[in-house]
Amino acid sequence: MADLQLDMEIAINILRQRLESAGISTADWGKGTAKTLLHLVEEMEVGETFLEKSADGQLLRYVVVAAADIYYDSPNGECYRLKEDRQVFKDGRERKRNLGRAVSEKIKLAEIPAEAVIRGIQEELGIAGAINWVEEGTTEETIDSPSYPGLTSRYVSHQFRVQLNDEQFKPEGYMESQANMTTYFLWEKL
Repeated sequence: MADLQLDMEIAINILRQRLESAGISTADWGKGTAKTLLHLVEEMEVGETFLEKSADGQLLRYVVVAAADIYYDSPNGECYRLKEDRQVFKDGRERKRNLGRAVSEKIKLAEIPAEAVIRGIQEELGIAGAINWVEEGTTEETIDSPSYPGLTSRYVSHQFRVQLNDEQFKPEGYMESQANMTTYFLWEKL
């Protein structure tokens, strides 16, 4: 156990040095709505993200995601769309994101987008059974990361439309608890 903690501390220090040598300060990471260096190390270790140099030499965080708009049509004809309401970190910090889609899951190495979107829905919403989905296309954007201030991130997003059935629909919404935060999802009536 002590060896794992030491290995993680070494990984964090190596990453901090790499970022700082690229002119990226991590002083505000882990404050406000920002994630910590540990979060980025963990993303990199499981293959959800990696760092690369752009053509102009800038250090970029590269992320490929599967993002889903999630809908439910009630038997009485009402239509609902799911949205992420907020994330609450274990230390009490809260952040609201407008991802444009209810669920956005980072695609792991050797995983195809459809597998990632299904995994994300199962993990984040606790939904079991067959998931009715259609892929709608791909978008790309390069932005300053809200999770890691000062680190420019390039997102490739595979867009999906998901339709839940009566058994999968929870009118009160969904909650995903992780070791470091809890995410809340709520329905909005269209």
